[in-house]
This record gives sequence, C-alpha cells and structure tokens, in this order.
Amino acid sequence: MPAPSPAELDRNLAAYFARAFDAPPDEAAFDRLALRVFAHQYEALAPYRAYCQSRGALPQRLRHWSEIPAVPVLAFKDARLLGDEEGSEPARVFRTSGTTTDGARPGEHAMTASGLALYHASCVPTFRAFVLPGLASGATSDLVPLVLGPPSDDAPHSSLWHMVDHLGYELFADEPRHFMGPGAAAGPGAATLDVPGLTKALDEATRAGRGVCLFTTDLGLDRFLTIVEASGWTTRLPAGSRLVHTGGTKGRRRAVSPVELLARVEAALGLPARACVSEYGMTELASQFYDGTLRDAAEDATSPRIKYGPPWVRTVVVDTYTLEPLPPGEPGLLRVVDLANRGSVAAILTEDRAVAVEPAGAAAGTPPADGRPRALPFRLLGRADGSEARGCSLEAEAFEVPA
Repeated sequence: MPAPSPAELDRNLAAYFARAFDAPPDEAAFDRLALRVFAHQYEALAPYRAYCQSRGALPQRLRHWSEIPAVPVLAFKDARLLGDEEGSEPARVFRTSGTTTDGARPGEHAMTASGLALYHASCVPTFRAFVLPGLASGATSDLVPLVLGPPSDDAPHSSLWHMVDHLGYELFADEPRHFMGPGAAAGPGAATLDVPGLTKALDEATRAGRGVCLFTTDLGLDRFLTIVEASGWTTRLPAGSRLVHTGGTKGRRRAVSPVELLARVEAALGLPARACVSEYGMTELASQFYDGTLRDAAEDATSPRIKYGPPWVRTVVVDTYTLEPLPPGEPGLLRVVDLANRGSVAAILTEDRAVAVEPAGAAAGTPPADGRPRALPFRLLGRADGSEARGCSLEAEAFEVPA
C-alpha cells in the first residue's frame, strides 16, 4: 500500500484534532493515524528511513505507535528534517539554543505552510483546554492578553513567541500587548523588560475589573518580580486572571524554585498557585504540554505538577541507557509521539528527565493486557546530564546524515 499523500494526511489529522478533546479516547484511531504518519515520514525522509531500516522498523511490520523509532533531539542540529511535498520551502524555521549541550550549533525545526497549519491546529485547542477550559470552540476570551516577551516578528526563529502571538490573535478578543523591548531576539539577557508599561497595564486591568492572561518565561517573570519587589509595587488581579509561564532557570546564574516563583507571584499579583499554569514545549515538537490545575479542580496545585498533552500526543518514559519503557514512578528520558509533527518526524527522544504518573483511580503499575507501554501523564525532573543523556547521544550517532 503506498504511503498517504501529505495533503490527505493533513485533512485527516486536522479533523482528528478538531474532535479529539471532546470525543472518548480512541486508541485504535490514534494507532491508525500514527502508523500512516510514520509510513509517510519513512518514505519522505532518507536519513530517517535509513535509521529505521537499521532497526528493522519497516512500515509493513509496525503494529503500534510505541514501535515507531524515535529520533533524538540532537539529530535536529545536523539535519533539516523536512518531510513535505517535494519542492516545498519552509514558511518558518524555528531554532533553539537549548537542544545541545556541547557548544554545537542549535537545533532547528523547519515547517512548510502545511506543517505550520498543523502546528496551529494543535496549539489552539490544547491551550483552550488547559488554560481557557470554559471557553467554547470558536469563541474568544475577554481576558486581557499581556506578553512579557517580544512580538514574534522581533524573534522570527522562536517557536514560543510565534505560538503566543497566534494564540493571542485566535483566542482573545483583545490583541496581545508585548512588554519586551529591543534585543529580545538576541536572548533574555539582551532584552529590555518594559516594567513600567506592564505594571501600568496590570493596574488598568485591575481598576477596570478585567481579568488578565499574562504570558511569560520563568526567567522573564523572575526579572520582573525582582524589579517590582524592590519598588514595593503590588496589585490584586481580578478573579479569573491567570499566568502562563514556561522555561525554567536550570543552569542560569540564579536558580529559582517553582514553589518560590509561585509564592512571589501570589504576593505581587494576587494570583493563587492554581491560576498559574506551566507550559512545556520544545522547538522540535509541534504540540505542547500543560499543568492540569485549571482544567481539573481536583488536580494538585502544589509542585511538582503533572504535565498533560493533547489526545494526538503519546509519551513514554524510557531507561536512559537501554531506552526501554519504564513503569510509573521510575525516572528516565521522555519519549514523545506527536502527530502534529507530520511535516518532520513524529517520534522524538528528548533529553528531558521525567517520571510517568499513574492516573487517579487506575490500578497502579498494572500493565496493559498486550504488554505494550501505556501513554501516561508525567512530571518533569529537569534536563539530563551528560551521563544520563548517553542513550540519546548513542542514538544520535546512529542517525547518519548524508554529506
């Protein structure tokens, strides 16, 4: 059977994304789509095809999404993995400085117009589900979107700020307002935070009784809080306000614990911990993960939190050396299968440490009857160090890129 065309796959994927959050879980439907995406990528990407063949992973042999070979994130620094229509040019090239730890050039994720459309089709319903869970499909939120970050035009290679701007225009009645000045494209250290502008906007929203949705990185948030704490400024944002933060401060000169950061947010902005949602995403992926505190009132708002993805993503925690799936509670590397990554590779082996979490009410540690790994939510433990990432490094060495 020939591999499906990209256009046909995209139509099926977009339809699946549009209904999956509200439909009962359908593992069979996910498996069918995942294996069709794999068949397409196997044919479209010569380096990936060679990598799969060396493991005996041929499209006609695979029966389950967990059997799809995962590409290590390190491979994104050596190859442009663009599996789209022949002759298609990238509409966006997202780059990251966080993929590699050896001083090599950053990884990049190129997306054609059709790949970017899938990215958008994935990020909008996922954000709505976890950050704006009461918002109906097609509606816009009255929350005021404020961004402690640059406009995407000022940081054209940042997938984060592209996502934030797209969400701002798609899901909010007001246009997003940005409070980071020149230098943002060069990185957090070079950017200038517009603290007076942001405090003024927050005060105006408070006086008007309008809730706010504030987007920020953890580093930007830490810098903002440090400045307002020194000045003595505080506010109490209206009920319904929320904070969406991402990143972390590991490896920076000043490490900030998540618990401390949330306590400082409550002191400065009056936002309880439950209203602060942490996002986890990667340049190499098209979908994102979020805390579940706003979506589920029973979700624990303390740290460390559980991360959840959309229905078109599956995650497995694997042993750092053998890369074999681990049971819930045992730390390892996070492996992701993201169907929105149709335009590159759907299966990614990250260098992030995580531990799978058994869903409430399930029999802890009970494997499925067929012995295959289950996709479970997870807690992030941080970036793997050099020894812990050895399995990912070995896989990267096996992923040969033609000269």
